[in-house]
Amino acid sequence: MSIWGRINRGRISLACIAVLAALLFSTAVFALEPVVKEVDVIGNRRTPDETIKEMLMMRREGRLDMDLVDADIKRIYKLGQFQDVHAETTPAEGGVKLTYVVVEKPLISKISFDGNKKLKTDDLLNEVRQRTYAVFDEKSVAISMENIRAAYAKKGYYLADIDYHTTSVGEDEAELIFDIKENQGVAVRRIMFIGNKVFSDDELRDAVKTRQKGAFSFLTGSGKYSEEMLRNDLLFLTYFYLNHGYLKVKVEPPRTTISKDKRYIFVTFQVHEGEQYRIGDVSIEGDILTTKEELTSILKTKKGNIYSQQTLDQDIMNLTDRYGDEGYAYANIIPQTVPNDEDLTADLYVSISKGNRIKIEQINIYGNTNTRDKVIRREMMIKENDRYSERLVRRSKENLMRLGFFEEVNFATPRGSKDDTMILNVTVKERSTRSFNVGAGFSSVEKFIFNASVRLDNFKGFGMSTAVSAELSKIRQLFMLSVSDPYFLDTNWLAGFSVYRTAYYYTDFKREATGGDINFGHRFFDNFSANLGYQIEHVSVGSFSYAVPQRFREDSSGLTSGLNFTISRDTTNNRLAPTKGMYNALMQEVSGAKLGGNNDFYRVNFRTMLYEPVWKGIIFRQFFRMGYVKSLNDNPVPLYERFFTGGPNSLRGFYPNSVGPSLRIPSSVSGPVENFVYGGDKLMLFVTELEFPVVDKAGIRAVAFFDAGNAYAEEQNYSFRNIRMDYGFGIRWNSPMGPLRFEWGIPIQRRSGEDSVVFNFTIGNFF
Repeated sequence: MSIWGRINRGRISLACIAVLAALLFSTAVFALEPVVKEVDVIGNRRTPDETIKEMLMMRREGRLDMDLVDADIKRIYKLGQFQDVHAETTPAEGGVKLTYVVVEKPLISKISFDGNKKLKTDDLLNEVRQRTYAVFDEKSVAISMENIRAAYAKKGYYLADIDYHTTSVGEDEAELIFDIKENQGVAVRRIMFIGNKVFSDDELRDAVKTRQKGAFSFLTGSGKYSEEMLRNDLLFLTYFYLNHGYLKVKVEPPRTTISKDKRYIFVTFQVHEGEQYRIGDVSIEGDILTTKEELTSILKTKKGNIYSQQTLDQDIMNLTDRYGDEGYAYANIIPQTVPNDEDLTADLYVSISKGNRIKIEQINIYGNTNTRDKVIRREMMIKENDRYSERLVRRSKENLMRLGFFEEVNFATPRGSKDDTMILNVTVKERSTRSFNVGAGFSSVEKFIFNASVRLDNFKGFGMSTAVSAELSKIRQLFMLSVSDPYFLDTNWLAGFSVYRTAYYYTDFKREATGGDINFGHRFFDNFSANLGYQIEHVSVGSFSYAVPQRFREDSSGLTSGLNFTISRDTTNNRLAPTKGMYNALMQEVSGAKLGGNNDFYRVNFRTMLYEPVWKGIIFRQFFRMGYVKSLNDNPVPLYERFFTGGPNSLRGFYPNSVGPSLRIPSSVSGPVENFVYGGDKLMLFVTELEFPVVDKAGIRAVAFFDAGNAYAEEQNYSFRNIRMDYGFGIRWNSPMGPLRFEWGIPIQRRSGEDSVVFNFTIGNFF
């Protein structure tokens, strides 16, 4: 035998000896493990013992095997009901008792969020996979946090930090709280376009709602990113091209790129413009109301015009309104455009199916928790059992909004119980019509101001207005109580009264008055009303300066008793804060001895106010006023009944009551000669404003204005030759204290002694 054979045989012998020794050792160890005499589970309250014991591999009467115990612990964990599991052994007769100790996960009784400001709690709850009154589940919570991060990313908050913790609220229950740090939202750094040849990048940027971040973004809010807004921008761009005749335009979904620090995002739109189309033949078919020519005349879409989707949409609305005015509320009007690629025209075919003529079966009112049904129903121009009219439905909605009681008014028109009937559902969203204000401020004219008021514009839901107010400043004191009911005793008559006490310090005298008035009015036609009122007040004038001539001091105090008649037309969209429409009023007033007073005069006032929305929250306003007052005896018109101009509510480039007829009179016996403005018997005032949003959510708006006007003496006629003018700008804030106005007026053709800039800070609206 070779030496290699002897060596291999020796190795095999050693291996056999080693294996035998290992077997003997393991048998000895196994023989030392105790017998499990009992298996128990403690700590479980909701999970039955049997559910846990059935899955255990370590059984009673078996030798204790720690590998099996470890495997059993893992199986118990997999149930998902426990946050801690471990095993314990205690001596028992003939062996050991094996106990699995479990700690159950709590039930989540409440889910809340801490730190969310940009996203609503209800929206975040939709992203949470962990359910209430279910066992806490780490996997569901992890998915929930990812969903919340994704929701914030859609709003542009890529740096949002989401975490969670639980708080015990009972023995087996806990509250799950998601901790949110929103951090800074991503800003749109640049919006770019590819493929646009007809329109520039700037023109297309104006067509979308998403805006680039700029120097004034902290005021305007531009630069905010929103995935939803970006999806809408795709439609806005397409609509923009369709409005300019590009029927086959295609806009690709926007591509976004985020900067490395996740602070900025870059947006790119790719555009395939195509060719521009003009309108070809236009025809209307189907149920014709009168003649095709009459219906075609309604259309602004004409042959040869550049195709415009916006114009076509408006045409279809106008046709729908035309049929709706005749009672065909469900008229089906379908436009079809057929492009001709050879001559780049698009023929328009309009198909009309008028359906049944509809009657109003029932009117239901929803959402009015305070306002009585009758207050809403009396503003409806259309009643139950009336034939449907689109014009009257639209007018009804305008009437309800004009009340100023509602933030929103929506009409729904589901079909009624028969084919020719309709249910008209009116849903309103009420605004607060109660206001209690106590405030103090400072005005450039009145200096320190204190005011307090309680106003109920919809008292007890009956539509009545009541107000109690007080105002104190350096030049004015006012105490007033007023009540008005626009539908007195549920009729179309208006009734109201007020009592007041006022004191006003003019430059050269002081006027105090105590009085009251009562008025009745009636509405007629659609927007007209006529009012007849009676006013009585006792006036006391004193504290004359040296400059006031004697003829103005005589008979300056006394009783004024007069009748006034006003006819007005109001088409504004909101009685309290109009943004569209017009208000016109002509008022005539007669006061005299025959009515029990001391002052005899006749006065006429005409005023008109125009409100017109221009673009994206910009409002154009115009105000025009003319006045005339004439004495009915040999005495001059009392000083305090004359017309004065200048100040924050007339000519803002001049100081209060500083514009009008004047006399050059020494301020004292030996003092310098100064102007004494005694007011005119004629007044003309013209105001133009352009108001636009700055921080719309905070109620901050900017205004640019131009004022022109004057007061004219008895020997003067109305004239534009000596009219005074100014221009300026300002900031307005609809604060909790009331509307605040900060305005700088600059006089045009400034005269000697007049300031180059006049600053006005006032509380209250201009008109």
